[in-house]
Amino acid sequence: MKTTALRVVSLVLILAFAVSLSACGDLFSTTDYPTVDKLEQSLGVNGDPVGKTVKVTVEKTIPNAAQGYIVQQGKFNFCLPSDPAVTPGKTITIKITSVTRQTDAIYVYGTKV
Repeated sequence: MKTTALRVVSLVLILAFAVSLSACGDLFSTTDYPTVDKLEQSLGVNGDPVGKTVKVTVEKTIPNAAQGYIVQQGKFNFCLPSDPAVTPGKTITIKITSVTRQTDAIYVYGTKV
């Protein structure tokens, strides 16, 4: 009887530990810029984001634009060569290939990873 109870308690503790670790997934992220704000800060100090990754929370999508498929977050337009199949509110990771600044927006070209 004690053995069965000990096994049940152990199983519950292991499951609780696994769930708590999965909830902390962002702590172990390998993304260079965990938010678009961090990317913006880097650009403000003349950082070179080419080849790095950024997490983007999709606010709006513009399919078939002249620059490709655009995912917007704030003043950033992330231009992708193909449809990443995302909806507003989703978070995606993008590997940056180039950045272009214009007066009203910043265009970041890259691919979804």
